[in-house]
Amino acid sequence: MKRPISRRLGRVLVVVAMGLALVTAVSAAPRGSDAEGEIAACRHKGSGLVRIPAGGGSCRRNEQAISWNVSGPRGPQGVAGPQGPAGPKGDTGAKGDAGVKGDAGPQGPIGLRGERGAAGEAGATGPAGATGAAGPQGVAGQAGPAGPAGPAGANLTSIGQLNGIACTTAAGSAGSVSLTVASGGAISLACNAGTTPPPPPPPPPPPGGSIVINEIDYDQVGADSNGFVELRNNGTSAASLSGLALVLVDGTDGLEYDREALTGSLAAGGYLVVAIEAQNGAPDGVALVNTSTGSLLDALSYEGAITAAQIGTATATVSLVEGTLLAATVADSNAVAGSLIRNPDGKDTNDAASDWVFTTTVTRGAANVASS
Repeated sequence: MKRPISRRLGRVLVVVAMGLALVTAVSAAPRGSDAEGEIAACRHKGSGLVRIPAGGGSCRRNEQAISWNVSGPRGPQGVAGPQGPAGPKGDTGAKGDAGVKGDAGPQGPIGLRGERGAAGEAGATGPAGATGAAGPQGVAGQAGPAGPAGPAGANLTSIGQLNGIACTTAAGSAGSVSLTVASGGAISLACNAGTTPPPPPPPPPPPGGSIVINEIDYDQVGADSNGFVELRNNGTSAASLSGLALVLVDGTDGLEYDREALTGSLAAGGYLVVAIEAQNGAPDGVALVNTSTGSLLDALSYEGAITAAQIGTATATVSLVEGTLLAATVADSNAVAGSLIRNPDGKDTNDAASDWVFTTTVTRGAANVASS
């Protein structure tokens, strides 16, 4: 049974209308699409049917080439969806390079004090300190026992020497002898109680007890000559020089190589210049000795230490270093006129490093002056 022509025509018109809505008329047969995202096809000119050629074939003569986009233009971005669950933790990456060291932060508060640690081992004993000043004199102690009797006194040369000597009365009290010579020559002696004989005079001070070596010039500019040693009496009264000698000692062997015997006396605060040529040191020394007792009264070891000097015929040795050794750099000079002096004048603390300096002002027989 044949379908009505009107119905078939309506279907054709629908297809044709659909094709017209999709196509862009072209006359060439499509061999695939030249534009990415397009679909190429052929529309029958009579029936309006659309055919997509297989394998990129061409449209036929009674067909019209058409094409359309796979997708339209991109619309606006939609609202973001909810965040998905966290994925599994990935492997730890390689350690990166250390960053630049930052500035030090502020110091934190001091922490609580920790417990006291165990005591450490005792350190080595340090050097002895300088001798301190002498303390005040203590309280006098009790009198000691009587000493042995002294030697017998000198024989009397006259009867008058008995007058005033100590005696003991018949009653056992102390007294003194009273001597009376009568006109006929009769001599009467009486021990009178209650009178005390005058004390004996004090013994004379030992010779040179207050005399010091005060200045020495042992090295002169050019050829050595006119050297001297100056002595000073630091006491408050005249001092005897009898029995004293100024001795020069060679530091190489510690033996004396020159000696000058002294005589007379030296007034308090006075100076005595002894002309004597002392050696140039490294080291050498000078000493003031008592020839009767062999004792050393004063000494100076210069440009080095002499600690075992043998003076005269004595078998014992003595040190010429008083206290701290005078530095070897404190020395007389052959380039500049000068001498070694006690500074200030007469200073004697029994410490050579404190007492002696080099001066460029030579004061032979006068008070010392320090200068450089």
